[in-house]
Amino acid sequence: MFRSKSIRMLVCDMAGTTIQERGIVYNSLYNTIKLIKPKLMKSEISQFSGYNKLEVIKYFVEQQKMDSPTTVINNLDSEFNYYLKKEYSNNDSVKLIHPALLPYFNVLRYNDIKICLNTGYNKDIQNLLIDKLGMLDYIDDYISSEEVDRGRPYPYMINRLMARNDIDNPKEVIKIGDSVADIKEGINAGCNTVAVLSGAGHVQDLSKEKPDFILNSIMDLRFN
Repeated sequence: MFRSKSIRMLVCDMAGTTIQERGIVYNSLYNTIKLIKPKLMKSEISQFSGYNKLEVIKYFVEQQKMDSPTTVINNLDSEFNYYLKKEYSNNDSVKLIHPALLPYFNVLRYNDIKICLNTGYNKDIQNLLIDKLGMLDYIDDYISSEEVDRGRPYPYMINRLMARNDIDNPKEVIKIGDSVADIKEGINAGCNTVAVLSGAGHVQDLSKEKPDFILNSIMDLRFN
């Protein structure tokens, strides 16, 4: 699949790729947006899989042409993050995508491949998940979309991770994720891309973006 000697970094999406969370984030986002758009369809939310959640909230507030939009955006963002934190803290269905994921990460790290996480969550929620699932000692770096100017599909999170880890060549990086936005992010960064079917994305949609590989799970990623 990939030559281990040619890859120096694996950038992993979180929900749906490294973490199984049964759609909690999108149900939370759906319920939040419904506060200003009662007739919202779930399909309107699913198209934003992988995107910065605050940017999604801004999109719907602008679409509704609401008075005092900044106040509404801030209130909805607080509501969304409160509910999501509560669910992620207390819901037992939030777990690693596979019980052997962390040992697998360590095998890759032993072969000089850095393991990084990136997400459309804010930093507090990202930290909560990393702590809850005991991931910190098995990864090299992690970044949230709120730390850069724009989230996916823009390449800025990957660019920042590369700079922090002294990697200049994007062809030494693999971006792996379950959403169209993940694959677009990787392509925009110029790196290798792998789509997985363990999360929100469907093979028909992911294949249109022409990732290098489509796998059932991150655990199917192989090096030689």
